[in-house]
Amino acid sequence: MDVGSVFLVVIAALLISVVGYAGVRKRATVSAELQRQYAEQAAETQRLLTDVSAQLADLNRRTADMQRILKDAE
Repeated sequence: MDVGSVFLVVIAALLISVVGYAGVRKRATVSAELQRQYAEQAAETQRLLTDVSAQLADLNRRTADMQRILKDAE
């Protein structure tokens, strides 16, 4: 192989590695963004579950009150 061929092979290998590196970086950036979105969604889900749990506890308390009232009315 002459010097020109070696130079072209080196340049091609360099371009392939740069494109590969850019692809990895892009995926890492997208992955980080998805992780942030998942974390936000998990926090929102936790908040909603806490709210529903409080509502269920209140409903349970009211149901117990109604049962006592109905029992007393008998």
